[in-house]
Amino acid sequence: MPLADYHRRVAVAASQVIAGFDEQLFEAALANTRIGIALGREAAETREGRALADLTVRLLARLYPTLAFLHGPGAEALSTELSRLARAVNPNITIIDHAAVGIAIGLDAPTFERTFHAGADAWTALLSCRVPQPVGDSAIPFGAGAAACFAAAAVFRTVLMGEMDPVSDDLTVSCLDGIDPITAPDVPEDGWALAHPTVLVGCGAVGQAAVWALGRSPVQGGLELVDHESVELSNIQRYVLTTRADENAGKAELAARTPTDGLVLTPRPQEWANFTATHGYHWGTALVAVDSATARRAVQASLPGWIANAWTQPGDLGVSTHAFRTDACLSCLYLPTGQTSSEDAVVASALGINPLVAEVRTLLHSHGPVPAPLLDAIATGLGIARDALTRFEGRPIRELYVEGICGGGVIPLGQTGHPPQDVHVPLAHQSALAGVLLAARLVRRTAGIDPGGTQITGFNVLRSPAPYPTRPALKDSRGTCVCQDSDYLRVYQEKWPAEPVD
Repeated sequence: MPLADYHRRVAVAASQVIAGFDEQLFEAALANTRIGIALGREAAETREGRALADLTVRLLARLYPTLAFLHGPGAEALSTELSRLARAVNPNITIIDHAAVGIAIGLDAPTFERTFHAGADAWTALLSCRVPQPVGDSAIPFGAGAAACFAAAAVFRTVLMGEMDPVSDDLTVSCLDGIDPITAPDVPEDGWALAHPTVLVGCGAVGQAAVWALGRSPVQGGLELVDHESVELSNIQRYVLTTRADENAGKAELAARTPTDGLVLTPRPQEWANFTATHGYHWGTALVAVDSATARRAVQASLPGWIANAWTQPGDLGVSTHAFRTDACLSCLYLPTGQTSSEDAVVASALGINPLVAEVRTLLHSHGPVPAPLLDAIATGLGIARDALTRFEGRPIRELYVEGICGGGVIPLGQTGHPPQDVHVPLAHQSALAGVLLAARLVRRTAGIDPGGTQITGFNVLRSPAPYPTRPALKDSRGTCVCQDSDYLRVYQEKWPAEPVD
């Protein structure tokens, strides 16, 4: 069974969460696995059902080479539409009409031998392995988006990690984080208007999932999309807005093509520093979906009025909100502890070319291709055959580091251990859940139901959610963060005399 041509990146992601990972066994398991998606009338006739089904297919089609589509009465057209989407995501995919394990959406959806029933109720995700779950028709997509991610995680744990009971009890997870859904305000006829200039920093895996959710949300206003990079083939395994045809598309421009209901998406293909130099620093709201601590600290240093931040790390994901004057700011969570090596030194050491750290630094900055002589030096430094590096010719050195060293492209997968937090490769459902939660934080705040302060919510997709996944956070105890600096505080107070957070 042919795998997607970006499968190698999928294997890298899986190797970081599966103990004793064996790449050949993993590929064999995928080739012999048939995953089903069953659609009932509710999936086709409700907004939450269509959203849940759409994201489910976007997640599953990136990993599994064979999908089965089943449908009940009234869902025939949706089944055909989603089959086309699956083929666009992975042109090598095989579509069949039967499977032993699958996800069912809608009370009257067909079932499988092993069925995960996914449902949604506005802000709340529902999942059960026992009984069908309802699907609502609200304009709130966050329960549906989260349910798709938890269902995809349950399938992954069942067929690729051998877990017999990944959903032991009926699962109910609210994107309101302890706020009673009954108290959530009704959606106004014209939706909620963004109260402040808003920017999304990072349109990669997490950022795309946030845009997927915001495009289906009842919000009005403008959202600036800041990302200077383009989509690489290896990105497609977890970028939920992409199809196979989107390789080399600008990340910001691609995200801006997302259909919305009143939200105006403006692509800004720039790095954050260039964007603020061009468009100013007066951003009342910043959504942060970047992949390094350095980039997060840079956004906080520009002093947005309010920040929501999302992250992923091996097996773990989360979202946090930050008010600069109270509790922990974003930088507080990402301050280095002790002396740390620079990225260029870390990469050079891992590749066995310490004396060439200056050349590594240049390549990391320019994103240029690794020259052949440097690959020769890496082969010598690592004591491996030069042929092992052939597929990295012409690719950026960061990809060689992430896939070849952290992900086992050069050293066998499963023997490399956990990579540093900034460079790991997430699973698609992991990144997507972080993005959905990030979008939910913005809409919560816009709707006037954000509790304020720093709230951190975390999930481990390899386990059932904790009963209380949200906690507060205090400022860094060392007193060295920018939010404890009198000059930064003064500038922030001058910039936001009426603080746009509380």
